[in-house]
Amino acid sequence: MINTSEVQQRLRRAYKMMLKFFGVKVMGEGEEDTKVTEVERAENFASRFENLTTNPHNNLRITRILLSLGELGAEEYQALLVRFFFKEIFIKNRLPRMKKSAMNFFIPAVRDSQDRQDLLFFAWRYYFPKEEFVWGNHGELARYKAKPVVAALLPAPLSECTPVYSEKEKKWMSGEQGEYGEDGWYQLKNGQIVLPATLAPEIVRTLHASTHGGREMMEQQLETHFYVPGLSVVCKAIAQQCVTCAKNNPRTGPSQPPGKQPIGLSPMASLQIDFTVLPPCKGYKYLLVMVCTLTGWVEAFPTRTEKTAEVVKSLMKEIIPRYGLPRDRVGQWPCIYTELFAATCPSIGYHLEATHCLQAPKFRKSRKNEPHPKDSDVQIVPRNVTRLVGCAPDSLITH
Repeated sequence: MINTSEVQQRLRRAYKMMLKFFGVKVMGEGEEDTKVTEVERAENFASRFENLTTNPHNNLRITRILLSLGELGAEEYQALLVRFFFKEIFIKNRLPRMKKSAMNFFIPAVRDSQDRQDLLFFAWRYYFPKEEFVWGNHGELARYKAKPVVAALLPAPLSECTPVYSEKEKKWMSGEQGEYGEDGWYQLKNGQIVLPATLAPEIVRTLHASTHGGREMMEQQLETHFYVPGLSVVCKAIAQQCVTCAKNNPRTGPSQPPGKQPIGLSPMASLQIDFTVLPPCKGYKYLLVMVCTLTGWVEAFPTRTEKTAEVVKSLMKEIIPRYGLPRDRVGQWPCIYTELFAATCPSIGYHLEATHCLQAPKFRKSRKNEPHPKDSDVQIVPRNVTRLVGCAPDSLITH
């Protein structure tokens, strides 16, 4: 028995295929198509747009698709699709005969009232001649301010409420150039929206939950749209409180001085080898990573165990046929021994020098002009892979 969510996913994919027939490509995020991220021209857009211009009855089919997407609960597709058609109609002038259909049918098909107002304002800005625009009051449209794109960051319950500013915040805003919007938000002259101090942690926490970015990245994303007093402190606190980041991100702070690592004389002649543990998937539990000490080239292979046989198998099937037998290898995994290499390589005329990654000594106070601490590549690569997989959604890991 197919569940309702699977049926909806199939219908969404079907509508995306229909839109592609009309020269419109809807780019989703992930295989589930649960979130639309971009709408762009398909490869066949030239001939398909000509068909739309020649046969206006296709406009009714597009209207039907917009209405159906709303019925399926996929309202996020509607506004982006209509805005795409508006750009083609009013800015690029590719679909001039679709103008009235878009205004009379496309906009009313959008369920979200705020999106409808933004689309009406967008059409009015680029409509020519202006005196023929009959879908709204010109004076109100001239005073209208579109919803900031970053409003999607607001949690659903908070996006529908009026912000409450403290007396201290109101006093500060009275000395700044800006104005209150009809929804109660105070917007500065540069376009930034002033967030109340009580609301800032919720916004930062919502952003961090979707990206797991660090303090600097979240600051850069928010500063463009929001003014938040003490934003750096809030971002740092939220990032430090995240359990997922604490499990997967490397520890920050002073590093230990590095040991000296041998470097090969030719590509893939000297390899650093290490295993890292990954979330189990289809019987694979580990990732074997090999890094060339000369070029930094990385080869990685999923394995079921972290035994010597896995290393030999990867060397014989992947490395040696392409690059030849490595002259030496550097490893840092206690479960793998070098007897097999030492016994096998002399028989085929190679001398394999087995050395371990040098462990850095215990931390001591760095002296002046001392080299900056640095981890070996074979430690960094698996650690980064583990961190990225650990922060990824469960739906991606299973694939």
